[in-house]
Amino acid sequence: MEEQPNREELERLIRKMMESGQLDPEDLAKIAGFSADPSMLSDLFGQVSEMTGEAGEPVNWKLALDQALELSKKTEKQANSALEAELETAFDMARLWLSEATEFTNPNPPKKLTRSMWAQEAMPLFRELSEPVANSMAAALNENLGNTLPPELSQMLAPAQNFIGNAGASIFAMQLGQAIGKLSSEVLLSGEIGIPLSTRPGIIAQNLGEFLQDLETPKSEVVIYLATRELAISSLYNQAGWLREQIITQVREFAAGLTVDLSGIEEIASRIDPTDPGSMEQIIEASAMVSPRSPEQEQALERIETVLALIEGWVDATSLEATKRLPNIQAVVEIYNRKRATSGASAKTFEALLGLEMRPRLRREATLMWQRVVTDIGKGASDALWSHPDQMPTALEIENPDSLIARIKNGGEDFEDELRKFLTD
Repeated sequence: MEEQPNREELERLIRKMMESGQLDPEDLAKIAGFSADPSMLSDLFGQVSEMTGEAGEPVNWKLALDQALELSKKTEKQANSALEAELETAFDMARLWLSEATEFTNPNPPKKLTRSMWAQEAMPLFRELSEPVANSMAAALNENLGNTLPPELSQMLAPAQNFIGNAGASIFAMQLGQAIGKLSSEVLLSGEIGIPLSTRPGIIAQNLGEFLQDLETPKSEVVIYLATRELAISSLYNQAGWLREQIITQVREFAAGLTVDLSGIEEIASRIDPTDPGSMEQIIEASAMVSPRSPEQEQALERIETVLALIEGWVDATSLEATKRLPNIQAVVEIYNRKRATSGASAKTFEALLGLEMRPRLRREATLMWQRVVTDIGKGASDALWSHPDQMPTALEIENPDSLIARIKNGGEDFEDELRKFLTD
């Protein structure tokens, strides 16, 4: 009787696979003592399946978090105490100045963040955003593999089907953990992704200190502007309680349309030899065979891009209005925009998770639209548009603010009643 696969060796194999994104046939053959024995192969994949995630989950989120924390802690340092004290003063000033630009508030005190704290807080949000995609991918692979594999291979790998479907999603989660760890050294603000990580605003002081080092613009003005931006987006989500769930719902709508290219899987299945361990690797590669996006998915991505542009545009416009008394505010805004263009956390996040390439032009147009609303009607009208998803400006209204202003004015007393109700809730 052959020996059962050694669990330590299996753990080494799966970790190696997660890091490289590949399953080495030689490792597989060595561990399994590969003799194409169906029971041996079933035992092997059954144990590996247990290690890819919790029961019923296609992704090992704990392993992803561990990777994110490991990377974030490698370069973590104690923040400058003087800068932390300056941040407290900056948030006090930001709270006062924002009250002149919007009725939205967030009474929660700011949080002092380290890189690892940011990574810890970011993981639940990234999980919410990526889980629908991972689940849809795993379900599509499981269903299509079961329908297309040759009978002899399907029977041999029946206990491994869950692992096969989860492999791509697990690798995706590991890459996600690495991305979060890397982002933790780049982001400045808790809400820089476009969605606050918690109810409290926060800035990573270590990253801010490094960002300020080579700037010629008065550093104190940069600190005040960033504190104002962070408090603005935190206040927006605090007031518009529906906003976060709206984005998550739109991501679910996108993920629901994920399909796997059946012709690609059938082609792979036709080349698999049950006696050849090298051909097993091709099953894992099938996880990359996602069909082109459907028209419904393209529309879902457009809705996500529009709401993110509206959020960032509102924060841009409101923060600029609140900090307009700073002598060098235009230079400060330009510095932040350059950073956003080269290492924007929001753009990186949604491109990695959904393949969404956010257009800076749309965000700039949204900023101008919000400024027009405030100039022509007042800040109350701008705030009231966040009262309900149905009130939100459309993509066409971003391009043509006159149509939005006409809609608001035509709303008349109904719009004012909605505003009063929204701000008193």
